Amino acid sequence: MTLTAHELSLAKRAVRGDRTALERLLAGRGDYLYRTAYLYVGNEQDALECLQEATTQAVVAVRHLREPALFVTWFTRILIRQAQRVYTLRASETPTLAVGEQAPAPPADLEQHVDLLAAFTQLKAEYRQTLQLFYYQDLPIREISRLLNTPEATIKTRLRRGRAALKTILGGDYYG
Repeated sequence: MTLTAHELSLAKRAVRGDRTALERLLAGRGDYLYRTAYLYVGNEQDALECLQEATTQAVVAVRHLREPALFVTWFTRILIRQAQRVYTLRASETPTLAVGEQAPAPPADLEQHVDLLAAFTQLKAEYRQTLQLFYYQDLPIREISRLLNTPEATIKTRLRRGRAALKTILGGDYYG
């Protein structure tokens, strides 16, 4: 992701140890970062926890960032690793209801959204991650490649295979 001149200036100051600059830089990209975390973990509390942990890690490691122009990509990698940890932890947990409690039924207008989210959880992590970055974050293939440190051809393959897997999970032409 390209930084504006002001953001680049903040990134350079952050690398030199200016925590206020780091805070401003993260605040400026806060919506994007929150959305990224939320797409991985699926709820607000875990997304905020991921952001907090990623920020803590960034404060410690920002001085080692060699290219301030790649700050957002660098931080997003930290955030994704943290979100993957939380997602893996939550996936291994089994939710339980209190005795006599019934699970709330989702509203009818959310049925397709719920189906898609459920299908996403069945995908391999590499497909889910690539599809989320491409469709939900609107990142181009080149940026996803740089962010995940993976060749562009691999990203294209993951997108194709992920779409095919979603089609299979959702039962063919879901909307047709």
